[in-house]
Amino acid sequence: MVASELRAKARESLQGKWGKAALLALCYGLITFVINFVIGLIPIIGGLITFVISLPISFGILVSFIKLKRDEDVTYTDFLNIGFSNFGKVWGVFGNMVLKMIIPIVLVVIFLIIFIVGMGGSAAGLIATNYSTHSYAGMAAGFGGVALVGLIGYFVSLIYAVIKGYLYSLSYYVLYDNPDKSGKEIVETSESLMRGNRWRFFWLSLTFIGWSILCTFTLGIGLLWLMPYIMVSFVCFYEDLAGNSSQKVENDNPIEV
Repeated sequence: MVASELRAKARESLQGKWGKAALLALCYGLITFVINFVIGLIPIIGGLITFVISLPISFGILVSFIKLKRDEDVTYTDFLNIGFSNFGKVWGVFGNMVLKMIIPIVLVVIFLIIFIVGMGGSAAGLIATNYSTHSYAGMAAGFGGVALVGLIGYFVSLIYAVIKGYLYSLSYYVLYDNPDKSGKEIVETSESLMRGNRWRFFWLSLTFIGWSILCTFTLGIGLLWLMPYIMVSFVCFYEDLAGNSSQKVENDNPIEV
């Protein structure tokens, strides 16, 4: 299905559920805000704790919208129970995603270091020229060239990382339907589903930009309806791919709350 059909399917799936979907988004926003605020008060390790628990909670809200789309029972705080009861599985999948992304990640880090070193050397050369009788303009120019190479390499490797990362964007959808699969199998299933479909997913995401801009004029209140609309559209995208490939959903007993 094309983007317009997927959005239409999402609207159809949310018919009669828009109110519950908006309340679910509101509860998620309020609860995560309170959790992050309280944990943020903890010195030093507060940020680390927030990072560690945010991924399972995000998985929980994703599953909540999958259940809502499929007319399964879901309450407004299920995302917490779903997330923390699958804590290990969620991070296991994430770890396998990182392993798949290790080359672009390393490239991003290397070129960032080259850029920083180049900028530092160029600045040092200019400062030395100003405070010395000798000219270090050549050194400054040389390091400036290094910085330019680092900057170009950084952006190229970042684009490469984003493009490759799209291959694994359906991993947590696959996890919900296939909880008995290993993290490696889940990530590979996502990769198989997304081959040749990354542009479709990217374009589907872009089609919500207009709605996102309009939400700014509602002081963010419109996001309570836009968030479910986007997430259910993504669920429809996943189901469309899973239903039209050899990588069909295998487990008849998805993750239970």
